[in-house]
Amino acid sequence: MLLSLVLFIMLYNQLVKPINTISSALNLLKEKDFSTRLSPVNQKEIDQLVEVYNSMSEQMHHERVEHEEKNLFLELLIDASPAAILVFNGQYNIERLNPAARKLFDLEENARMPIAFLKLPAPWPEKLKPLQPGQVISVRIDGVRQFKASCSSFMDKGFARPFIIIEEMTRELIRAERQSYEKVIRMMSHEVNNSVGAVNSVMQSVLSLSGQFEESMREEVSHALRVSMDRNTSLNRFMSNFADVVKLPLPQIKDIDLTLVLQKTIDLYQTEFDFHHIEIKQDLLPCPIKADPIQMEQVLVNIIKNSIEAIESDGTITIRILKKPLSLSIADSGQGLSDVTILNLFTPFYSTKKTGQGIGLTVVREILLNHGFQFKLHRTPGNLTEFMIRFE
Repeated sequence: MLLSLVLFIMLYNQLVKPINTISSALNLLKEKDFSTRLSPVNQKEIDQLVEVYNSMSEQMHHERVEHEEKNLFLELLIDASPAAILVFNGQYNIERLNPAARKLFDLEENARMPIAFLKLPAPWPEKLKPLQPGQVISVRIDGVRQFKASCSSFMDKGFARPFIIIEEMTRELIRAERQSYEKVIRMMSHEVNNSVGAVNSVMQSVLSLSGQFEESMREEVSHALRVSMDRNTSLNRFMSNFADVVKLPLPQIKDIDLTLVLQKTIDLYQTEFDFHHIEIKQDLLPCPIKADPIQMEQVLVNIIKNSIEAIESDGTITIRILKKPLSLSIADSGQGLSDVTILNLFTPFYSTKKTGQGIGLTVVREILLNHGFQFKLHRTPGNLTEFMIRFE
């Protein structure tokens, strides 16, 4: 019996223990557990195999940790990116969105994935549909916000996965646009003001000597001089309007209730509303924001004035404060705007009016951008023209 026990132990060490060790290694590989190490069994061939396994397992564990760290860094980088990033699956549905993309498309945090590409808010599906990997396009939204959209792809489990990066270029493009016309306006304003002042001075001197003219010419000459001086004054005012865009100061931010500023502006135009038979519908709530009260009043004056001019007579202006998100809506039942007009209305010096200079909405754009408020001018499903300002 003693001999049998000794033989069993020898057999176990020689045969069964190595088999168990190999079986354990296979199970660990199957479970992708690369943190466990095998112990030697005092057999040269098996111990060499154990050594190779432990070395391979240690390397795999190190590579897995490195891979997970890189993935975590990439996830944090994508989430922190100010650019909107959309990752698609094989069916070209959106499988992942970063916070910037959710904000851009106004999607909730708990929105279920994947999201059908066509379910994105208009006009994004139409704008992004023709985008192919390797392409870069420019996208303009609401006539104000401008974006650069680029498409690329990466390999995942042997398949190409497309993704789109959308970067907002509004501020950069407006800054470049402003620099291009600022110098021209300053130069024109300087030259026109100097010339108009000198010419008006000469005409005023001539007008003071009109008593020396023959009576038959006196009235005609005086009238011609006054008309010319009035025209020069109008020209001076015309250039002053352009200069106001350039001279617009940075906002002096304060805590204000926009509803109070809005009510003051409505009272200012009450006579105009009555004269044009315009009904004002109000749904106002307290609207605490951080803004420059004088500049925000200027914004409201321009928007309401445009609504009155769009209606001309017999219409409705609806003014609402919305809570979630905190925003202001001013909608009118005027003649409406075409898609082309909406895209160009915030372009400096663009106007659809016969005598318009395109200054009002340019000033509105500058003020709201300086405040960091999002805004858009669009047609509603009820065929109203709505100016929407979002404060958060």
